[in-house]
Amino acid sequence: MNYQFVQQEPGGNDFLARWMGAKSWLIDGLSPYDPEVSLRSQEVIYGRPAKPEDGEDVAHFVYPMPSMIFFGPFGLLPYETARTIWMTLLEMCLLLLTWVGLSIAGWKPSRRLLILLFLFSVLWYHGFRTVILGQFAIIEALLIAAGLLAIQRDQDILAGILLGLSISKPQMSFLLLPFVILWAISKRRWVLFFSTLGAIVVLIGVSLLVLPNWILQWIRQVISYPGYTTTEPLVGIIANLFPTLSSWINLLGTLVFVIYLLWEWFRAWRKDDRWFQWTAAMTVLITNLIVFRTATTNYLVMVPGLMIIFGVIANRWQKWGMMTIVLILVIMFFGLWSLFLSTVEGNIESPIMYVPLPIFMLFSLWWTRWWYIRPLRLPLDSSLLSEG
Repeated sequence: MNYQFVQQEPGGNDFLARWMGAKSWLIDGLSPYDPEVSLRSQEVIYGRPAKPEDGEDVAHFVYPMPSMIFFGPFGLLPYETARTIWMTLLEMCLLLLTWVGLSIAGWKPSRRLLILLFLFSVLWYHGFRTVILGQFAIIEALLIAAGLLAIQRDQDILAGILLGLSISKPQMSFLLLPFVILWAISKRRWVLFFSTLGAIVVLIGVSLLVLPNWILQWIRQVISYPGYTTTEPLVGIIANLFPTLSSWINLLGTLVFVIYLLWEWFRAWRKDDRWFQWTAAMTVLITNLIVFRTATTNYLVMVPGLMIIFGVIANRWQKWGMMTIVLILVIMFFGLWSLFLSTVEGNIESPIMYVPLPIFMLFSLWWTRWWYIRPLRLPLDSSLLSEG
């Protein structure tokens, strides 16, 4: 089915640029950051060089070199075949992401609700659109979520490797990694500390051996990125409502969220896993609120936090909780798609699409905080009372 879609619907431009970078490097011996590689992608997309002054994507590779672990094998395949397999992989990763999120939350929904959650994970706006674009964000979100689950299960070496691999898309993990390292220090989990740092060092070191100056080339592409993109996080979108004060509001809002996040990190110092997991969910949320450029595809990293919220609702309200979760899923599904279809201009996503999910997640995580992180109390054995 994916192959038929690829045959009928050209696109997947996000994946095309990464595939072209991998192909040009492995087969043609060109750096993936070479302007010639970007030009090749532009010619496939537009049939000519892109016009960045008109907001057209110049299709830079724009990923750190360690990401070639994921893109490299696809660069050896014809594009249509590679895109078909890539889309299938992303769909599988969406299902795995939901399962990992449920495991982190410690929530076991009924079979019917589980099936609904799996269908929702693939078909809701943020998941479906990410698959169509071929965005790496799904794999990045799964790496982060699987790393957090490994921490929960005391598999610290595996956690360090998975989280180290998350530097493949650093704008999604640049706040989470310091938090994990600091929390590992506070809990004296030195295996987690050294495996995370070690994985990052090894990935960067090996990539420098195969392409010594890739960091400078990558930075040049990152610097030019804002010149042809207009995607801003929620703080920036709100600031833009007040043009004369936008820069100050953006700065102040970012500062407030950073200070608040540092306070949550401080409170999580030496705390148990549930406190850690809640703070991690808040960390990835705030990352998407303040990072200098984001995308609605990156919101998939919030899925474990969403499962934590659902788990609390289910445990607190039982039958009514199940009905509430179904209602939230229905509203999210139809609400986000309706909002997109009513605001899209051509193929350009409206900034309003950046607003609903983070707002819901922020207030819901605040609401679930006490219920999720409080110590679990075991029922008191009545025989102990009689012995008194």
